[in-house]
Amino acid sequence: MPALREAERTALADAAELPRRVFSPIARDYDRPALVLSLFQYRRWHRFLLSRLHLPPAARVLDMATGTGALAFDILSCTDANVTGADITRPMLLQAQARADSRLGGRLGLLECTAESPPFPNESFDAITFAYLLRYVSDVPATLSGLARILKPGGMMASLDFAVPRGTWYPLWRLYTDVALPSCGHLFSRHWRDVGAFLGPSIRDFYRRWPEERLLDTWRDAGFADVRSHRLSLGGAVVIWGAKAK
Repeated sequence: MPALREAERTALADAAELPRRVFSPIARDYDRPALVLSLFQYRRWHRFLLSRLHLPPAARVLDMATGTGALAFDILSCTDANVTGADITRPMLLQAQARADSRLGGRLGLLECTAESPPFPNESFDAITFAYLLRYVSDVPATLSGLARILKPGGMMASLDFAVPRGTWYPLWRLYTDVALPSCGHLFSRHWRDVGAFLGPSIRDFYRRWPEERLLDTWRDAGFADVRSHRLSLGGAVVIWGAKAK
């Protein structure tokens, strides 16, 4: 099976390169354009995701695909948790590091790594969060199983990503992602224009391969119980959460 192993290595390399290629050029000025292009929704999405977590005192939380740390900082601001922010894109992590406030008292650690091979011992974390991750991995089931491995039994995992709206909102979503996102992105920079043009097809392709029900079943297969999802902003975002079976 040498050819298969080589193909797997190539797929992993390609999956690792995509987020670096997409996000490295926009890392320095990521947060303000991201908020504007989400129509000022993503902080509301964060609040809903965090409401799904039930953290013990001084919990250890992994925020995978932390990017510039927006979700990690939200966790730190409203809990006494210790957060590890992990991401594959070094320029994004450097921005998170630059934003880290000394008042956090060492509660935030940052690590460059892939979600498909998280370098943590079994049952290391009380909770795991991630946003906009699964569209950038080569093996969704293996990634979810790998995250389950490092979560303590009973611990919560919650995710946020864009979604494809259903019914009458779909044509408006297509207009926004196909036309408005690239055009508005261009107002910030040519790199943001490229990201705007990339996002719509990326989201549609992912949900063609991974419809929401199939994704929920994959969470269950990875060892999560009581897996649920909730659509936000007219169906343009989805939060999924579940507890690792005890």
